[in-house]
Amino acid sequence: MTATAAACMAMILRGQTCEEFPLRPPDPAVKEPAAERVLFYPRGGDDRGLHRVVFDVAVPTLTVYRPAPEKNRGAAFVLCPGGAYHGVVIDREGHWVARYFQNLGYTVAVLKYRMPKPAEAGAGGELPRSQQDALEAIRYVRTRAAEWGVDAGRVGIMGSSAGGHLAGSTAFLGNGSNGTRPDFVALLYPVVSMGEPIAHAGSRRNLLGPAPTPAQVERFSLEKQVRSGMPPFFIVHARDDDKVPVGHSRLLAGALERARVPVKLIIYETGGHGFSLGRGTPSDGWKDAFVAWLAGVVK
Repeated sequence: MTATAAACMAMILRGQTCEEFPLRPPDPAVKEPAAERVLFYPRGGDDRGLHRVVFDVAVPTLTVYRPAPEKNRGAAFVLCPGGAYHGVVIDREGHWVARYFQNLGYTVAVLKYRMPKPAEAGAGGELPRSQQDALEAIRYVRTRAAEWGVDAGRVGIMGSSAGGHLAGSTAFLGNGSNGTRPDFVALLYPVVSMGEPIAHAGSRRNLLGPAPTPAQVERFSLEKQVRSGMPPFFIVHARDDDKVPVGHSRLLAGALERARVPVKLIIYETGGHGFSLGRGTPSDGWKDAFVAWLAGVVK
């Protein structure tokens, strides 16, 4: 039995499940979509030693981790890994985090999303493909909520780095009438602003192109889109993050507070960028803080 098969069998014996679902079929306009590329990194892996980044996603998918029935808390969230809108850091910021929260009783859906094309991000144009996929992921989880033992009013979204920007954008792009609005939002060291001088250059370039217009910058700067009535936010960042400055999270938290949207901001002194489940004390404390926060805001 391979290591993967053994891990799956162990999960089944614990009453847990893990299944992958396509969110949408391949684009019919593309006769031969490019095959996905996967890069393996030798360091910084998850608890199984894996650190893969997926590129050229043509068919977005959800890998859904469901808890054992006796542990099910009845809440679910879509998980958006980071990757600077260039790739999907599928293990460290996806499957690893999902397995952790699955063991705590949550249903977690890891989103492998398509990359945006800068031309899609016009001030009034179609949404980028990444945002389309995140919104569809929330809707999809809601459509399966009863089957999976999830309360359809307790479906949220979590994201890391550029995946945090993607997750955060669903709070103002989502619509309650079609099931795409999250009930809560959790962001780990998120990219927030597309404006100078704080913007994360790679994420902005990959989302908006090399010379975005002021309208594009405003539309996709999360702090500029905050309004009252948005779902509650949980935000975590490290002060020593040298990739995405902690100022991103401060900007968003300040805007949420001014709009009277519930927000909990945690800033750790150390942890750097991409700490995922944590790099020891203090950054590993966010998991317990999130569970306690969620119990208070999503009844």
